[in-house]
Amino acid sequence: MGKNIRRIVLAPLILLFIVFISTFAILFSGSNHSSEPDTGNVETTLTVEEVAQKGGISKERAQDVLAIFNHLMSKENITLEAAAGFLAIGERESGFDPKAVNSGGGVAGYFQWSGWSSKVNGDRWANAPERKLDSKTELALLSKELNGSYSKVKTYLQSAKDSGEAALYISEHYEGVALSDGQTKADQLKKDANKWESVFKDSLKKSGTSQGSSGPVADSYDFPNGYQGKLKYGQPSAKVMTTMGANTYPVGQCTWYVANRLQETGITTDSAVYNYLGDGQDWVSSLVARGWKQVSSPKEGAVMSTAGGVDGTIASYGHVAFVEHVNADGSFLISECNYKGVQNKVHYRVLHMQSGYSFAVAK
Repeated sequence: MGKNIRRIVLAPLILLFIVFISTFAILFSGSNHSSEPDTGNVETTLTVEEVAQKGGISKERAQDVLAIFNHLMSKENITLEAAAGFLAIGERESGFDPKAVNSGGGVAGYFQWSGWSSKVNGDRWANAPERKLDSKTELALLSKELNGSYSKVKTYLQSAKDSGEAALYISEHYEGVALSDGQTKADQLKKDANKWESVFKDSLKKSGTSQGSSGPVADSYDFPNGYQGKLKYGQPSAKVMTTMGANTYPVGQCTWYVANRLQETGITTDSAVYNYLGDGQDWVSSLVARGWKQVSSPKEGAVMSTAGGVDGTIASYGHVAFVEHVNADGSFLISECNYKGVQNKVHYRVLHMQSGYSFAVAK
């Protein structure tokens, strides 16, 4: 009987506990959805050409501006005003040139980090993944600092509401340039911050959605359904994964695939012309030497070279891909082979412009 009594006493207690937990979970879930808006994963819909025109800079530097801005908005989740302030700093420090070097101060890069050619001003370059002056490396360094020793700066930037004040804050607390220092150029800094805020205002969208102004997101070995019927040259067929014509590149390599794709699309009927173009990163320059035209932004049917080290490519080889479609916001779909070492499947990605990408089209 003792066991029966124990069961009778415990049963309602267990039931009450379950009800309490369920109610708590529902209430907690509801409060989370209503009180914490999802502000991350935001990017601009502006194209390279639009940023260049609105910002009064070259298309080459506009690519860097887009890379910096989209990184800050989508990866660091800071406000538009804070990102505009950061751009004002980048304009002051380097003119958005990732290869900018001030050997006198030992600093280099977008934001003139110390420790490049000397350590007279410290050694912040020691935190970079490698000693290389390119966009990917420098954005990785920026992220490491904002999520490490400069986390207080990031916290401020995630709630900043005034672009000019954000620029001054970044100058003082991230760049280390006192507001009283003539190098601060406070008035110009605030003016530039307001300019960049105006450039990107009303151009923001959530990234990572399956549909939208940028088209469907792709990073898959399956053809993205959202692009069905959109490709000028049609979807790559099974035969593109077999050696076509006089293609002499090693089977499964990115170079082998693009040579096949150029033949499948009819862009070339003389496949031998596209042999011996070098490694993936050499293709655009080699094609230009053979009569193709280099363009500053992606075009359908273009060959795209990726510089070695960019997007995780091998530094001495780089990569080459085929541009299948360009979206309204300037992002673009590529097809490729030998992505992450997979050599028996076509891979698809949607990319945004950044330093290290170059393009060539047949005349």
